[in-house]
This record gives sequence, structure tokens and C-alpha cells, in this order.
Amino acid sequence: MRTLAGAAVLTGAVVLAGAAVTGCGVSIGRHTEERSYTAPDGVTALKVAPGDGSVQITASDSPGIKVTEHLRWANDRNKPKPRHGVSGRTLSLSAKCGHSVIGSNPCRISYRIQVPRATAVDVRGGAGSIRVSGLAGTVRLHGDTGEVSATDLRTSSATLSAGPGNVRVSGRADTADLRVDTGTITATGLASGRLTARSGSGDVRLGGRVTSTEVRSDTGAVRADGLVSDRLAIETNSGTIALGLSAAPRTVRATTDTGAVRLRLPGAPSYAVALTTDTGGKDVDPGIHQDSRSSRQVTVKTNAGAISIRPV
Repeated sequence: MRTLAGAAVLTGAVVLAGAAVTGCGVSIGRHTEERSYTAPDGVTALKVAPGDGSVQITASDSPGIKVTEHLRWANDRNKPKPRHGVSGRTLSLSAKCGHSVIGSNPCRISYRIQVPRATAVDVRGGAGSIRVSGLAGTVRLHGDTGEVSATDLRTSSATLSAGPGNVRVSGRADTADLRVDTGTITATGLASGRLTARSGSGDVRLGGRVTSTEVRSDTGAVRADGLVSDRLAIETNSGTIALGLSAAPRTVRATTDTGAVRLRLPGAPSYAVALTTDTGGKDVDPGIHQDSRSSRQVTVKTNAGAISIRPV
């Protein structure tokens, strides 16, 4: 890997903020520094391992990758060490902190990066937020802690995941795979051929135009408003399912152990409807045309909860 240390151009000096305390030859305070540089020509992919800092990546129609690193640290011995290098056509950025002497260790590097729109982007780990916008290359984002957001996408593939944190996506992605351990998944304003969403604990909110939608949530509600989708498979262990579809789906399968299921569908054409609930009522509005021979199938199962289907 070729390192870029010699290519970095510093755009700011060290700035101290707040009072500094001296003890045993070590100064304690808040230090910041900003560095900017441009990647070599020919780089088409970006990988970032941000540590505790945030990442903001914006797509541009201009050539070249432009990076600004914002360093922040507490004392002389824990100044963060940015690393950047090129292997093949991939620029890799990572951050490592020095050792903390006493007290907490507020050491981090945050990134602001501008990339050509078609750049493939892979961001892994970190305790800060990850936000990208306007990308057309493959997008892979994983945050250990913090929000993960991808907006105005124009990509063939988007994979977003977070530990404790929310995931948001909008734009166009031929395939979208969204996962959170704890947090909300919001996929509204999304155009996709296939959307897969998995949530350990948290709500899932959907909207846009998706050919095939598959959602699974251990604990949390699944809600859709104005969604257009041919095929939906929604499953929760505990949580309400509330789906508002603005175009007639071909298949809907909604299953929950505990929770109500509410569907709003276009009244026409007809649907083959099959409803099962151990505890709770079943209410299908007369405006919903039922026909057991219809190729459009709506199947709803809940162990404990009411089921209602009404026209949009």
C-alpha cells in the first residue's frame, strides 16, 4: 500500500481551546487540528475505518477524492494518528489514538470527504455518525454506535447496518439491505427492486416504490405509508403492523405473535384474503373486494391482536 503522508497538505494549525492543566510534564486541554488533501488520480474506491469519529461523504460530478480530517484530542500523549494509503485503486483511511495518561480519552478524527459520484464506498465501525449523499457506486456502511444515513442514492447495491443506532436511506438502490440491533429503520422515498430490513429492537418505517419487500423485527412496529410494492413479507415477534399501500399488491404476508395488524389497500381489484387470529377480532371493510380465486393474495396471522383491512 502506498501511503499518502507526503501528499497531505495541512490547512490549519493546532488550535487550543479551554484552559490547559499541566501535570508530570503533560498538558491537558482540548486540542484540534484540520488537515486536507487530495487522493492520487485513478482511485475509484474508498474505505474508511473512523474509530470514534464521524464520517460525512458527499458525491460530486467533479473528479478526484478530496479529504478533510478534523483531529481532536485531550493531551500531548493521545493525539490521534491518521493513516491513509492507496492499494490498487482503493484509498483507505483509518484513525488510531495515542495513549491516555489520566482522565478520559477524547481522541478522535472526523472526516469530511468529497468523492466522484460513481465511487464505491465502504465505511466500517466507529462510534460517530456515518452520513453519505448522492452516491452511485456500491455503498456499504456499518456503524458500531451512531446513526447511519444514506440519502439521494443512485446505486445498484446499498448495505447499511448499525449496532445501537438508527438507519436511514432514500433515493434509488436496486437492492437495499438494512439492519439494526437497536434503533429505527427508516426507508422512505426509496425506489428499490428488493428491500430487506432486519431489526432486533426498534420500529421499521417504509415508503416509496419497492418491488419486493421483506421485513423482520423482533420487537417493534412496522409501518408503511403510501408504499407501492408487489410483494410484501412482514414478520414481527412483538409489535403492530400497519401498512398503507397506494397500489394493489400481488401478495401480502403479515405475521406477528403479539400485536394488531392493520392494512389499507386499494379497494379494487379483488383479493384472496386469509385471516387467522387466536385473540382479537377480524374486520374486513365491504369496500375490499374478496374473491378466493383471485391471484392477489393477502394472508394475515397473529396470535394476540385484532386484524383490520380497509380501503385506502
